[in-house]
Amino acid sequence: MAQLSVNMTGTSEFGRECIVKMGNPWCIRKVSYQVPFSTKPGPWILLKRKHFQRWVNLTADQNFLIKGTDQLIH
Repeated sequence: MAQLSVNMTGTSEFGRECIVKMGNPWCIRKVSYQVPFSTKPGPWILLKRKHFQRWVNLTADQNFLIKGTDQLIH
């Protein structure tokens, strides 16, 4: 099954280190307007790369910016 992908850009030291370590692109797994670990409003996006998953807030994340790609990952 093909999945949409995005590229992440680090906006903090943590974010930049994560991207250097993990790379791009990331597969979109889920989109949600609420997550149990934060009171920040969404949308939140669950991303996966290799065997690692991460939630990112699309409008107010402190560590990452998300940019869509035109790629489908199989």
